[in-house]
Amino acid sequence: MHQDNRRRNPRQPVSLAASALSLSRSRSVVISDLSPDGAHVDGRDLPLPGEDLLLVVGSFDTFAKVMWRTGDKAGIHFDDVVPAENISRMQREAAWESVAGWYR
Repeated sequence: MHQDNRRRNPRQPVSLAASALSLSRSRSVVISDLSPDGAHVDGRDLPLPGEDLLLVVGSFDTFAKVMWRTGDKAGIHFDDVVPAENISRMQREAAWESVAGWYR
């Protein structure tokens, strides 16, 4: 059976501070694009493709699976679709520029 890995929803560029927790460790990441189905994250020592993680952004958290990883970048797919109101809340609570004053 062929599984289509193309995105169902377009991702929008963002800069959000987050934490990615796996069984082996937790790490700080920056979400650089986001959709209801998944996200692109940047960070050090990211989990390998196929690994599960818990993504925490502000007061929101969701489970996801790493789909690909190249260096300090990875694409993750959320286990459950994230409603638009939760995406808006994540953007309000974790806007990276408001925390650090820089990125990109």
